[in-house]
Amino acid sequence: MNAPPTRLPRAVLALLLLLAGALPGACSSPPLERHEFSRLCMGVQARIVVYAPGAEPATLAAQAAFAELARLDAMMSDYQPASELSRLPARSHTTPVQVSDDLYMVLARAREVSELTRGAFDVTLGPLTRLWRESRRSGTLPEASALADARARSGFRLLELQHGTVRAARADMQLDLGGIAKGFAAQRAVGVLRSHNLPVSLVSLAGDVYAGDPPPGAEGWRIEIRGDRSGDDSAPIGTLWLTRAGVSTSGDATQHVVVGGRRYSHILDPRTGLGVQSSRTVLVLSPRGMDADALSTALSVLDTDDADALLTRCHAAALIAEESGATQIIDPFRQFRWHTPPALR
Repeated sequence: MNAPPTRLPRAVLALLLLLAGALPGACSSPPLERHEFSRLCMGVQARIVVYAPGAEPATLAAQAAFAELARLDAMMSDYQPASELSRLPARSHTTPVQVSDDLYMVLARAREVSELTRGAFDVTLGPLTRLWRESRRSGTLPEASALADARARSGFRLLELQHGTVRAARADMQLDLGGIAKGFAAQRAVGVLRSHNLPVSLVSLAGDVYAGDPPPGAEGWRIEIRGDRSGDDSAPIGTLWLTRAGVSTSGDATQHVVVGGRRYSHILDPRTGLGVQSSRTVLVLSPRGMDADALSTALSVLDTDDADALLTRCHAAALIAEESGATQIIDPFRQFRWHTPPALR
């Protein structure tokens, strides 16, 4: 899940988090001040923005939120051999083992999304993830034999979950929560800030953002979405107000490789074991941070015809931008405040 500091972020859309100006006469007692903190967490630059009555409560709350991010990273990282996630397949191969509540919650929701997406989202793709990382470094496709071996050690049905326990069908499986854990962690960090009586907050982990209550006098946290292939001076693809919800982006603008004239994303297609060849960019919003994270990955793999049903089942919304420039918003429940050129449906 986490990566060395040199690893590029997964996001492919630049999320410009702009606070709306306070409405005339807006006030609070005591007055809330804006404080911002940044630290390397989970392999990316984590950003916390919080409104507090002073610097001391803001700093203490931010420290607690960063500590929670570090705790979850130590539990769910696939880069750390000693993490609970990394050790799980070997420990649970012969008999089911009890796992931490947070890890089980993420694995259980990952399994549900895997079922809903017919495997388009799959946290057991660790062997393929590692193989594809090497291909991206070398600029060559994996050998057929290596690809076949990695695919044999992957597949969400190889992981059994029941009543807080997990059993891996193979000891040589490798799990990768990179498509769900950051969204979960961002929401959990906002929860920590709320527990410190600071509900007006926002946590950003690269392309995964979770917003708490809105800033004073504002409808929400104003987020402008820009396609980073055309630069920060380009017109926004979309703008929205975000409150008590998460947003996650997926695509290949910053992480891809061209082999034999074909462009492959860092996002894997489980059906082939190779990077997705679509240059679609996807942004998903959900009241649950881990859902936004997982669904943005799944919708990078699935046909757009599947998006409506999936988002309806998960009570989420999405903005999908094709390489052709066509952009659409799918928000089945009209639950988000969009201010954007694309047509809403």
